[in-house]
Amino acid sequence: MDKKELAKFIGNKIRYYRTKLNLTQDQLGEKLNTKKATISNYETGYRTPKQDDLFEIAHILNISIDDLFPTRNNKKNDITSIYSKLTPPRQKNVLNYANEQLDEQNKVTSIDEYKESKLVSYIACGATGAGIGEELYDDILHEEVFFKEDETPSNADFCILVNGDSMEPMLKQGTYAFIKKEDSIKDGTIALVVLDGVSLIKRVDICEDYINLVSLNPKYDDIKVASFSNIKVMGKVVL
Repeated sequence: MDKKELAKFIGNKIRYYRTKLNLTQDQLGEKLNTKKATISNYETGYRTPKQDDLFEIAHILNISIDDLFPTRNNKKNDITSIYSKLTPPRQKNVLNYANEQLDEQNKVTSIDEYKESKLVSYIACGATGAGIGEELYDDILHEEVFFKEDETPSNADFCILVNGDSMEPMLKQGTYAFIKKEDSIKDGTIALVVLDGVSLIKRVDICEDYINLVSLNPKYDDIKVASFSNIKVMGKVVL
């Protein structure tokens, strides 16, 4: 049973138990603090109630939440047998705990998958805005960092830690930007440059008499560079 079929099944069950109690859609909506149209959408399967609303609907209709879902052909195990005997509030507690356990299980699975995945190494050269300037390629600033192969661009030469939010949403603070070494770039390229001894990642807009270093985050002003000798291009950002 897919999601659409399940939504229709739940909707039909809500309608069945509502009419069994001689409740109108308006009345059920009032008890649920919602509109008649919402109840109608639930019953037609156009929308599926959220978890909390499902428990509340079951409570209002004086049924177990299991009554709103398809029954399994196989015999109920001990867990479902006990669960069906609980009141709706206690059923909710059980479901919340089960979801927490599932999340923890998925985290363990993700860690195991990460360990088994192929890792590649890159040289990390300091951080943007750290004042490393012309020493960008000096060994003292280098460290080896590892990434999953499928999470890195194949044409990057090195990476650098993003220190600041000026290039969000493209580059998040605390993440690594991957750089392909290039001495010259085209107008509008997102690049790593060194300006007055400080490394920056900016969009480089090349004008006739000056260069504009533009942040993607609108809260930062552009940096106008009048002298081309004050700026050096280290490479472009690759994704």
